[in-house]
Amino acid sequence: MVKILTKTHQSLLSHFGKIHRVMAKTLESRLSSIGMTYQEMRIAGLLMGEHNMTQKALAEKLCVRAATLSVAISKLEAQGLVNRVQSKTDKRVNYLQVVPNKKISKVDDILNAVEADITRGIPKQDLQVTAQVLSKIIDNLQAQQGA
Repeated sequence: MVKILTKTHQSLLSHFGKIHRVMAKTLESRLSSIGMTYQEMRIAGLLMGEHNMTQKALAEKLCVRAATLSVAISKLEAQGLVNRVQSKTDKRVNYLQVVPNKKISKVDDILNAVEADITRGIPKQDLQVTAQVLSKIIDNLQAQQGA
């Protein structure tokens, strides 16, 4: 039996979807100025601060197949933004690492500018509550994945 969502849930889910679409379009537009795509930015962002992340693990985080990711990683590698480092214990395994450079710094600048633009005029207290609510929603979603 299909459960019909209430208007509140439809609205909330609809808002999340719209935020994702508009944010992706906004970032894609701004990132084009430095020759990077939204997908490439997502890959680099997930790799930052990570150690020993394989292409398979990255694909799982991005919800794509490893083969699909291969083209984007090769492009980032050609741009000098990502390195593949062979495992010392298993020659079949390659780890992905971001190479810090000016382009990565520009991505940070773009992300900071977008965040400033989208939060303009919203009181700091409201943003703190929003961050707490979103964190709880993320926790609830992740708990559902483990269920």
